[in-house]
Amino acid sequence: MIESKYTASIHKLLPKTIYKWKINDNFQGGVPDAYYSGHGGDLWIEYKYLQKLPKRTDTLIVPQLRSLQIRWLNDRSAEGRNCLVVVGCPDGSYIFNSGTWGEGVTTEVFKNGMVTRQAIADEIVSICALPRPSACEDQSYCP
Repeated sequence: MIESKYTASIHKLLPKTIYKWKINDNFQGGVPDAYYSGHGGDLWIEYKYLQKLPKRTDTLIVPQLRSLQIRWLNDRSAEGRNCLVVVGCPDGSYIFNSGTWGEGVTTEVFKNGMVTRQAIADEIVSICALPRPSACEDQSYCP
């Protein structure tokens, strides 16, 4: 599988109420692969795909991000935006939250923390579709 097919396989699991944009920007470096939004918020995700995991359990898996991508993700996170890096492989996926994408995890931690593609879609929905309590203080903003 290649990264674009991996990303598309997650997009197929999302409800139609989630706006999804697969980004291919050749003019602005560092922009993540996908943007999602809904009534509850928005989310930027950079996707990576590994054909296979390292055999040694202590091998460090660090998402292969370019310096512009790291800067973009860090800057948006500092602004309070929701950003994730998702690394997929044939056996599952691992979510790197804000600030952890540059550190990496061992193969053992990666395997123990793997989630399904459905769980990735569910995380997108939980961030984007559910209204945040502060957004619903004035009921005119709630669906």
